[in-house]
Amino acid sequence: MLLDGRMAQGLSAYVYWIGFPALLVHSLSRMGRPDHDLTLGLAAYAACLAAIMALMIGVGLALRWNRGERAGAAMAAGVGNSAFLGLPVAAAVFGPEVARVGAGMVAIDFVLATALGVALLGWAGGRSVWRSTMQAFRNPIVAAALFGTALALLGLQLPGVLDRAVGAAAPSGSPVALVALGVVLGLPAEADGAPPRWSPVAVAAIAKLLVLPVLVWFVVGLTPAPATFHLAATLLAATPTAVNVFIQTRAYGVFARGGARTVALTTAIACVTLSAVAVWLKA
Repeated sequence: MLLDGRMAQGLSAYVYWIGFPALLVHSLSRMGRPDHDLTLGLAAYAACLAAIMALMIGVGLALRWNRGERAGAAMAAGVGNSAFLGLPVAAAVFGPEVARVGAGMVAIDFVLATALGVALLGWAGGRSVWRSTMQAFRNPIVAAALFGTALALLGLQLPGVLDRAVGAAAPSGSPVALVALGVVLGLPAEADGAPPRWSPVAVAAIAKLLVLPVLVWFVVGLTPAPATFHLAATLLAATPTAVNVFIQTRAYGVFARGGARTVALTTAIACVTLSAVAVWLKA
């Protein structure tokens, strides 16, 4: 095997500290300020993400999953691949103007949903709820998303040299994360923890690819948000679980292999389901 567990750990650390943060600062700082109607649509989208994560916690309690399974499955159901997959697909289907409204949803994915997920992972790892929540906002990916969003809302830009450096690092996050994911999936069970149960993985996949898009379609449709936002929100909600979930679960040592399997499973299924949703929304 060319790469082993230690190499996967190094690749994950790069994505965690450099790759994803650079991408988020670079992209979110350019999204601009949302108007009143768009803000309401973003709030509805955020409420849907929080609701699906709360639902997964409830389902986990009913099915007697352990803390790690409940936390990991909740994060896997709520954090989608909006930045690397959702926005490019939405722009191809609905036109380049969707990039501006879609950037707000990426911010919600990586600020609200990721912060909630990281807080849950910390809680599952034995920390108090308060400490886990505070630690979530010190997470480099959440902090980068907050920083990029703040720059956009304040109408600021990074200095030229720094902006070019961040822009150069931004495209590297996803490819490196996917390599690390492939390495972890190929490791023997004893090399990276016990194999996960399939129940949390399967339920998280159903919630992410089916329940969440339906929920977003109905809830966002109740707001005065632009029609383009409504369509884009539904499409982004139908994206597979973000590779960031694998990076976070591995960094916290909670549901790491389960997170990897959920990312791989939802990505494989989304090759069909995301195309179907895009065709339906475009019709």
